[in-house]
Amino acid sequence: MSAARPLTAALEALEVENVFVYVGDAVRWDAVPDRVTDRAATVRTVSASTHSPSSFASLATGRYAMNHGVVTFDRRLPSDVFRLFDVPGHETRFLNSIFAYAQREHGNAVDPIHTVLDVEPPAVDDPLEGLESPFVAMERGPGGHAPYGDFAGTASEYFQRRGGADAVTLRDEYRRSVELDIDLFFERLTRLEEARLAEETLVIYTSDHGELLGEGGELGHSSPMRPELVYVPTAFFHPELPATTVNDAAFHHADLLPTILDVLGVEPTMEQSTGFDGRSAARALADEPRPCTYENRVLPSSLPFGSGSLHYEGVWDAGGGYAFARTPLPERLLVLAGKAVASAKRGYVRRHLPHAFGAYASGGASEYGEPAFTERKATQLLERVAADSVTGEQVDLSADAEQRLQDLGYT
Repeated sequence: MSAARPLTAALEALEVENVFVYVGDAVRWDAVPDRVTDRAATVRTVSASTHSPSSFASLATGRYAMNHGVVTFDRRLPSDVFRLFDVPGHETRFLNSIFAYAQREHGNAVDPIHTVLDVEPPAVDDPLEGLESPFVAMERGPGGHAPYGDFAGTASEYFQRRGGADAVTLRDEYRRSVELDIDLFFERLTRLEEARLAEETLVIYTSDHGELLGEGGELGHSSPMRPELVYVPTAFFHPELPATTVNDAAFHHADLLPTILDVLGVEPTMEQSTGFDGRSAARALADEPRPCTYENRVLPSSLPFGSGSLHYEGVWDAGGGYAFARTPLPERLLVLAGKAVASAKRGYVRRHLPHAFGAYASGGASEYGEPAFTERKATQLLERVAADSVTGEQVDLSADAEQRLQDLGYT
């Protein structure tokens, strides 16, 4: 019997007042440490996007990326969209801790992820400080995001200095980052246990997207869509949940909010629930094709060629999926050329240029793994989702916000 059924039944029977969601940035499915899977019910998860703002917006709204309107960091969720931070009767909080292990000074600038989610940063640097039951809190942690390992500078500085490193070294340093992130996450678990809130709180560890560690000739996640970017873990922690790993069914970012509402016993209004694309894992956890998208300006717009943007759409289940390049081939190759010339990762890209060229030149539908559905079905799903697409509110990013994104390697 699939491990999905016992997990669904256990979630359905769970009675809690609080939920704490920890989103470790850029943690790929195959990088989750044993000390997580040994304690939690861990499910292979299809990310809504391979870009942070879109994925966080899906985690917070229960909607696919096309249907909440957030494409990049200069978009904000529409004001009429129900979010995780609107759960009635609960104190809510969002904390951004992604710079916990990167010793950078950013003054009082508000991180762009707060603007995306339309939430104010809290006056504390602890996601649980001062919260009283019932509560729903979300924290964005450093995860496996560059800079890897114990490097204290920016992501751009890291890649510039590691341009000559081999993939084995980079993967070791990446896994060091993930372990540090789990240390931080486990500190949160300890806090809940010491406050005698473990029985009353469902804790969820997940990630916004994966990370390339040499696959496709690239590093990071501003790249053509691949399974290493799409698949992330979602781990459910509670004393009454089984410690198991579900590989034959897929969770999706859009499933998070419906699952949380179900576990808390909160009944959304008809208007709120009809906006959900996701489904509660406390009712069903099946293996069906789910969408993922990526759209971002990878290179600065000041470059004298092209827009510097990439756009991919994909459909995935637990076994594999299809990635569709929406950016025309000449533009994709211009982006690759720009990375080889101007990107902080140019040293690595140049040394693996043939491999990277193959990834960027691949057009149409690229098939990965063994999806249990056809390319035609994938295309039809994307067409149905696109029919309900919306556009988020555009916002102007401050110079400080742009600097934060540059420090994280987004430009």
